Amino acid sequence: MKRCLIICGGPEPCRNVEISENDFVICADGGYDKAIDARIAPDMVVGDLDSIKSDIPSDIKTVTAPAHKDDTDTLLAVKLALKKGFRHICLVGACGGRTDQTIANLSVLIYLLKKGVWAEIIGDECNAMIIKNDTRTLSAELSRYLSVFSVSKSAVVSIEGAEYELSRYKLKRSFPIGVSNEFKESTDCVITAHKGTVLIMMVKK
Repeated sequence: MKRCLIICGGPEPCRNVEISENDFVICADGGYDKAIDARIAPDMVVGDLDSIKSDIPSDIKTVTAPAHKDDTDTLLAVKLALKKGFRHICLVGACGGRTDQTIANLSVLIYLLKKGVWAEIIGDECNAMIIKNDTRTLSAELSRYLSVFSVSKSAVVSIEGAEYELSRYKLKRSFPIGVSNEFKESTDCVITAHKGTVLIMMVKK
């Protein structure tokens, strides 16, 4: 499945993100400067362009939005990706910096989940995904810390292969017991949301 990578603004770099020549890359406003820093050639730039410091070459398609709008620059890029038919969308470098922007980007994952799209956040410092009634197998090489939170009021969750395991545990949104778990060395971790919606975050530092 061909991916669309959306490089977000904010301070988290994306120098270590692996990009295939088949990936379609959209920069959401200030994400363009991050792409240039990481030597990533974007296919499009989207946003109100208020945060970009680098010059955008004329051969890169640019979609300019008004500064006063309902959608964030990232969500504008996501909607363009959906119009182009992408069913696998990665938000790149979408965590860190302003907490409200990070929460907004996590909300975009919920938006895409409801659209039936495979979506995730990837970056040099943090990876994240949201699953509902589903299972994910995660490699220990991806991260140091692993956290699992309930997005729905509660979720029935199993965690196998981590330092602290759970078996069909009722994870409540109001109690963050799933924070700061750890991978076991060279062991894949399997996370299952038997019921409900959960956020999985992998922090690399």
